[in-house]
Amino acid sequence: MLRSRSARWGLWLAAGVALAGCGGGDDGQGGAGGAGNPFNGYVSANYEGLDNWLCHPRLADESDICATDLRSTSVAADGTAAEIAFLPAADAPFDCFYVYPTTSVDPGRNSDFNPGAQERDTVASQFARYGEVCRTFAPVYRQITLSRLAVSVLTGPLLGGDIPEAAAELAYGDVLDAFRRYIATENEGRGFVLVGHSQGSGLLRRLIAEVIEPDDWLHERLIGAHLMGTSVAVPPDADVGGDFRRTPACRAPDQTGCVVSYASFRAGDPQLDDPRFGTTADPDTRALCTNPAQLAGGAAALSPQMPRSYAPAYQALVIPRGSGGPYASRARNLALDTPYFTVPGQIRAECVLDANGTSYLEIRIQADPDDPRADDYPGEFLGGIGWGLHLADVALAQQDLVDLAGRQGHAWLSR
Repeated sequence: MLRSRSARWGLWLAAGVALAGCGGGDDGQGGAGGAGNPFNGYVSANYEGLDNWLCHPRLADESDICATDLRSTSVAADGTAAEIAFLPAADAPFDCFYVYPTTSVDPGRNSDFNPGAQERDTVASQFARYGEVCRTFAPVYRQITLSRLAVSVLTGPLLGGDIPEAAAELAYGDVLDAFRRYIATENEGRGFVLVGHSQGSGLLRRLIAEVIEPDDWLHERLIGAHLMGTSVAVPPDADVGGDFRRTPACRAPDQTGCVVSYASFRAGDPQLDDPRFGTTADPDTRALCTNPAQLAGGAAALSPQMPRSYAPAYQALVIPRGSGGPYASRARNLALDTPYFTVPGQIRAECVLDANGTSYLEIRIQADPDDPRADDYPGEFLGGIGWGLHLADVALAQQDLVDLAGRQGHAWLSR
């Protein structure tokens, strides 16, 4: 049985295109050439052409990492399987701008502009699926490398393993440069969703606070921010404040100009005694947790899109759990020919604030030894104390996130 998730977006995407085309002319709020655009005339140091983009609407399919095979196998509790086809949105009326996590295995503290399989596979697995609802933009940037992060984690600041501020500034400077170029020449007044994970989320958090929130034109076009695997600080009893002044937590699927953020941990994870995420440095704030499957709060089943294998370095570092796929039988998993799988109803999540003040997305896998599905799935680092299910943050709720982006985009276009 072959199913496609894209068809159900078709009607509202068509309506969105019509809405986006209404009005005509330049009302001072348009994109390139519009008086309201803060980056009119901006010339980028590194992003004028297409060389330093992994996903871009003007890239040829063979060069666009987001034009990849995203077919998925959905396996129900009784073992029946259905292949889910994927088709990118045609003429999507809004955009998604993505910054990938710490993934480069280049030597040194910052990566170069030559992405390898590690970067490409990460972008494909975390971001390409957003192409179901939006145009996709993903710049290459000189991030702090996985190699440098490993040194920092292993040696710590006392042994000189801390990451220099200049390395972080170089990474942020590239993201800012790419975003300015996108706004100056590609956006044309469209709404946009920001998507990030880990280091990428941290850089986008800074971009929102320093660039987007102070500018009304930009902030009005911020459909939403999906910032997974980081800690967005908010006051204990509020949805805005702390890191952001104008960008609250998303609490309804049709809410726009808001942020989704979480770090996932397995229920009962002993590493919650010393977590790297779900906490903030300021004792007067807490880390924001929003469940993308239940924004109003409470537990809900997630709609994962799990990769059959992670990017090479991640695959080498992940703790092996489960059977390598949706089935308990390794032989049945080997017979599958889709690169992704989903297990409807099996994985549930709820935002939890524990007694230590850690705020996180608690993951529970409804294991049943009597059904043919696997009873566990990987997501933790080997030797990564306090990271939780960091590797699987996006995959665990990926379809929820994509669907949310679609709902938010529709709401923004209908305003």
